[in-house]
Amino acid sequence: MSIFKPRRKMVVNREVQYDVLMYVGVFIVALFIVQVFTAYLFLDQVQRVVGTMSALEFIARYKISFLVYQIIPVSFSLIVGVYIFNRLTSRIAGPLFNMRRILQKARNGELETAEIKLRENDYFQEEINDINVILKRKSD
Repeated sequence: MSIFKPRRKMVVNREVQYDVLMYVGVFIVALFIVQVFTAYLFLDQVQRVVGTMSALEFIARYKISFLVYQIIPVSFSLIVGVYIFNRLTSRIAGPLFNMRRILQKARNGELETAEIKLRENDYFQEEINDINVILKRKSD
């Protein structure tokens, strides 16, 4: 018996998985760029006085501006990232929620004509269309 089982390579829905990876990658790159830009602004501000003070004086004098240069852009990036990921995950969770709700109602016999409706930009369009065909056959 082996300790590690070989991992299966499985892509369930290329559109969903690759979009999520792309958005995560873009978010990480954007956060890195914001960090580099703010560090450059901070270094440009203190470059003139670095040689004239000790490290303790430097930290005591510029810790607030360094924190401001870091906290504001990173907070803005995180807020934008949360908004984007919320929109992205609603395109995933919405269809799954609707599918589960309609399938439960169809199972309980509460719907005569069960059809799962999706928004235009939701993921899983093909899969839901296949399920709708099956539901339509069952109701006929």
